[in-house]
Amino acid sequence: MKNIISLLRISLGIIFLWYGMLKFFPELSPAEDLAINTINWMFNGLISSEISIKLLALWEVLVGIGFILGVYTRYITILFLIHMVLTFLPLFIFPELSFTKAPYAFTIVGQYIVKNIVFILVGILILKVEDEKKLLNKSSI
Repeated sequence: MKNIISLLRISLGIIFLWYGMLKFFPELSPAEDLAINTINWMFNGLISSEISIKLLALWEVLVGIGFILGVYTRYITILFLIHMVLTFLPLFIFPELSFTKAPYAFTIVGQYIVKNIVFILVGILILKVEDEKKLLNKSSI
């Protein structure tokens, strides 16, 4: 089981590193416009699009590297889960981009968002394993 959790963590790390790196280069990420529009909505346009997408890229790359290396896993997983929850915002704030017929017929954007449920469950599993490791380490002292 330990190996499976490690493989899941590293897999998420690769995905996040890859997706994050794409966001450093304009128009390479298929999620760029959606991410920029969502961040603009969240912060009422207070952060420029160029800066917001770079900050998101940095966040994703940091999470990716953290997962791949297995360092500060609890904190990395919390950053990851925050990010994942925020990815669901477009379903509510941009339903025209997410659904052909709300709330049951998704566009490709909606499908891209909803698949994150699996990522969230993997993140929760990683967090649970980290918490159990911490408890075991405390009880063996």
